[in-house]
Amino acid sequence: MKTYLELLEVLTIQQRMKRSIQSRKTAKRAARKRKLTMKKPPSPEKVKKAVDREVRNKALAIADKQGVYKGASAGVKANIEKKAEKLIKLKKATWSKQMRPEIKKKMKDAFRSRTSSKNPESS
Repeated sequence: MKTYLELLEVLTIQQRMKRSIQSRKTAKRAARKRKLTMKKPPSPEKVKKAVDREVRNKALAIADKQGVYKGASAGVKANIEKKAEKLIKLKKATWSKQMRPEIKKKMKDAFRSRTSSKNPESS
């Protein structure tokens, strides 16, 4: 996957300007949708996605004992990913079952704090 800087190097100045104009046009709409989404409680799909993300992060943390994943080369990353996938296959059900309540609670607390009357941005 390309990084942001690599993506910018590939784009010409004209393409960057066009992308900038386009994002300015859609920024208000995106902000409005984001604000509406923040007012809704976390859906079961969002909770499931968050649980899956946490399971993957846990597997990566276990597979990457030395903590080199962030700055590793593609080959090393592939090996770590492979180990993490094996771990996920074995432990996904148990980890998901363990993590779901705490993640759901975290998401509900975040929602409550966003929508509470004490929050000045909630109006």
